[in-house]
Amino acid sequence: MNSQYVVRLDRDIDPQQVGLKTARLAQLAKEGIPVPEGFAVTASAYQEFVREGRLGPAISHEIRRYRAGRDLLVVAAAIRCAFLDTSLPPTLTAEILAAYEQLGGDGTEVAVRSSPIDPQDEVADETFLHLRTGADVLAACRRCFASLFSAVAIGTREHRGPDQLAAVMPVTVQRMVCADLGSSGTVRGESTFVRVLAAWGLGEQAADDADQYSVHPGARAMIVKHRGAKRTKTVYAGPRGTRPVPTTPQERSSLVLTDDDIEELACWSVTADRHFKRPMELEWAKDGCSGELYLIEVHRRVMPAVTIGGPARPVPARQRG
Repeated sequence: MNSQYVVRLDRDIDPQQVGLKTARLAQLAKEGIPVPEGFAVTASAYQEFVREGRLGPAISHEIRRYRAGRDLLVVAAAIRCAFLDTSLPPTLTAEILAAYEQLGGDGTEVAVRSSPIDPQDEVADETFLHLRTGADVLAACRRCFASLFSAVAIGTREHRGPDQLAAVMPVTVQRMVCADLGSSGTVRGESTFVRVLAAWGLGEQAADDADQYSVHPGARAMIVKHRGAKRTKTVYAGPRGTRPVPTTPQERSSLVLTDDDIEELACWSVTADRHFKRPMELEWAKDGCSGELYLIEVHRRVMPAVTIGGPARPVPARQRG
């Protein structure tokens, strides 16, 4: 399946072709950490789409109108409409559908996400969940490509100076993890121990409402557990939305993770920190159908700033990655 347009996530891949977050997932998959099976639609695929669809002149035309005083929101909407009105090239379409067929084809639920190359572009993540057909996957890829030209992203690039036509947008396609039927959370190393946060569902409530575990990894791991209130959980609502629902009395009174789960997540954190040679924060999900744990996303952990003679200043969100 691997080509310049579509690459599997279970091998070495170029961050400049698939985006840094997706490349990190692939690296940790090679370390043995379970990552949902999938593939990346590369930056080269995006460039082929723009070239074959003759979108370059349309982008340049709208950017000139913006520089001449046209409203940024109008310009951004016009560019995105051009993307959505343009069909994917036949070769690219065939490769994406072939890769989806390897995951199971129509009826196989996948998530499709944008995977920006440059976090400073301020591109909002586009995510499409529970897609079940090849046609839906193709449409989601085109929408992810178009997300490169939101008003905020265009304005940011204009301020920074890069050529608008030089920007690219890879896309990641992975099997869905039914976390709304199970649980999700984060894990990160803190000096000699690992901290795990866990909640039922998609884990979008406040951290102080979630279960919290402190783990001292080793041959005989030491685990300290704190049960959170877990009053609500977040579940999927349609292909792009979520909604909060009350948890059951049993969910509120139970711990989300078993000791085996906690130890496995702690091992992931140690592996990630060692691999990247810096503190990392991992997002994980537990499939409510299979009971399997999966790594969903990897972030560089921003350490608190240390200053002399004054308070530490927070790191702007766009500098995190």
